[in-house]
Amino acid sequence: MKRRTRIKAAAFALAAVTALLAWGISGSVQTKCYKMQLGAAQQRALLQTCEYLDSMETTLQKASYAGSGAMLQSLSTQLHSQALGAKTGLAALSSGDAALYNMFKYLSQVGEYAAALNKSLSAGEPLGAKDRRTLRQLYGYAHKLSAQFSYMADLMDAGSFSFEALDDALRQTDAAADTVSFPDAAADAEESMADFPTLIYDGPYSDTLLERSSQLLKEAEEISYAAAKKTAAKALGAQERLLMADGETAGRLPAYVFHAEDRRIAVTKRGGYIAYILSDYTAGEAKLSQKEAVAAAADYLQKIGYTNMVSTYSMNENGVCIVNFAYKTEGYLCYPDLIKVGVSLSDGRAVSLDARDFLLNHIRRTPPEATVTQTAAAAVLADTLTVQNVSLAVIPTPGGYERYCYEFLCTDEGAQDVLVYVDTRTGQEDDILILLYADGGTLTK
Repeated sequence: MKRRTRIKAAAFALAAVTALLAWGISGSVQTKCYKMQLGAAQQRALLQTCEYLDSMETTLQKASYAGSGAMLQSLSTQLHSQALGAKTGLAALSSGDAALYNMFKYLSQVGEYAAALNKSLSAGEPLGAKDRRTLRQLYGYAHKLSAQFSYMADLMDAGSFSFEALDDALRQTDAAADTVSFPDAAADAEESMADFPTLIYDGPYSDTLLERSSQLLKEAEEISYAAAKKTAAKALGAQERLLMADGETAGRLPAYVFHAEDRRIAVTKRGGYIAYILSDYTAGEAKLSQKEAVAAAADYLQKIGYTNMVSTYSMNENGVCIVNFAYKTEGYLCYPDLIKVGVSLSDGRAVSLDARDFLLNHIRRTPPEATVTQTAAAAVLADTLTVQNVSLAVIPTPGGYERYCYEFLCTDEGAQDVLVYVDTRTGQEDDILILLYADGGTLTK
């Protein structure tokens, strides 16, 4: 069966499982449905990762043969998209496991290199011998990684693959004797990428940001379990004696975890920041407007210690208003420092929060002096766009870097709103987002 066909089959399986879940009545049925749904999602993620890696391998091989700038530019655009797709699939498989660092590092650098190559070619710069060598080097690793994930997909088709780790007792059984687990196969793939070198380009491709841990937490003092529990109770508006310990988390954001009734909360061991709040909240009748919900979310962030946060957009979903906030400093809205807050439209209570992006990305920034004026930056915009508003923003790149930009809110001839980001130092367009308006709020694509 072709991989593309397998992806479609996995998608149909996931849809069927989702429909079954809707009919589940008992807790046991729902648990089984959930496990089936998770398994189908993992299968689809593996097949999609295979598809993107296979496409990356082919694109890199073609790029090493291409002779014209136009062809190379087209291939570099494809390569950037394929690397991002492979990272997304791998993230869905890894569940945030830091053990896949080498693979994420490789895919991030491929994506960043492709974007830089595209810009150079667009500016009329020819492809040099060094770039040819880099493309061949990247192709070699893509070939290796694609083969390893294709092997996993073949094992999955044969029924000899498990997405969960196999314990020693299970390995001894006849049923699991020939079974390979994803953690074991991924560890082998990770080891094969261990010698992937640091690529040195003319752009910002050093490993420092890819390896970056939370600078904010690194500089903060460690707090006690008792202090974390007190912070958690205050954030939930609950009595401290009613909070129950729910373990700890490790990784880049070590935290104490507690739960109380329908909510679960994590407090970082350093600094005592609220990392996230999860909830099984069931919405009641909506009584608040979206504007009131956004204001309630802003008040809540201020209450728990997150200051200088500005709401960027919001969306109503199942009786909860999800509000995105970004940190603002020296006139720049810092989109990497993002916090999401969920507010009940029935009573204005904060029922969810995710500050992990903020905690990982927040640093003391000193914006560089703009070498391109606002007027000059606006001159690169398409003639079909009319500027409605201009502000300053820090935007993230797929590889984990940052760029300082002018953010132009524009309208096209058909009244479509568009955000265009122009680098304050190079004058080049870095990103374009299309604004979508719905009854629930505003989204971008």
